[in-house]
Amino acid sequence: MARQLRGAVASSLIAITMCACTTSVSGRAVRAPQQSAPGGPTSASPSPAGIPARDLLLQDGETTPMGVASAVPVGDTYFTSVQPPECAAALLFKGSPLRPPRSTDHAESEYKFSGPALYAESADVYDTKLNSHEVVWKGFGAVSKCHGEAIGHSSLGDFRPMRLASFGTPSSGILAWTMTRPDWTCDYGLVVVPRIALLLSACDSKPGFPMAEWAAKRRAQLDSRPA
Repeated sequence: MARQLRGAVASSLIAITMCACTTSVSGRAVRAPQQSAPGGPTSASPSPAGIPARDLLLQDGETTPMGVASAVPVGDTYFTSVQPPECAAALLFKGSPLRPPRSTDHAESEYKFSGPALYAESADVYDTKLNSHEVVWKGFGAVSKCHGEAIGHSSLGDFRPMRLASFGTPSSGILAWTMTRPDWTCDYGLVVVPRIALLLSACDSKPGFPMAEWAAKRRAQLDSRPA
């Protein structure tokens, strides 16, 4: 089965043309432990473009597919490292290698709901335009390298293994993928517009978060703002 999956991934990498594409392969959101300042979203400094990264994040009290979100600092359950290392792109939220380098401003926030579901966003702003096709293509390749079990490490200890269940580019400027285990599922999204990269992580005890649609909505919101 693993050999067949690796073959499917290779075929996808050759054939993909950045149109709608999803690859199935067979998760609680993994986050790196780094305490944010009290009050939810935190940001390093205003961007040259004039839009602070924190203003691009989902705001406290906004509605998501999981319900009304309550912003809190990113907690210590977020992973700092992953084994094997080739699964870092698929599993890490904090310190994700999918974020393009040299951002001029960065902000992140975690969000909680009435149930066990967890959601988080990070935003990076750039003073030069990003090539969204290239960023998403590289992300697709990096995520696809995660084969077998991935174990996340945080200051709270090791998390039980998860596997890459699916990944794809459902629409322009968006990469979406899912990490799973029997009792927990995490859906991730990378949204890229010319000067902004937004990383999304949604985890719950039940699967089915509509990441492709949600990421497209978040992209439309970013597109409506000057960047």
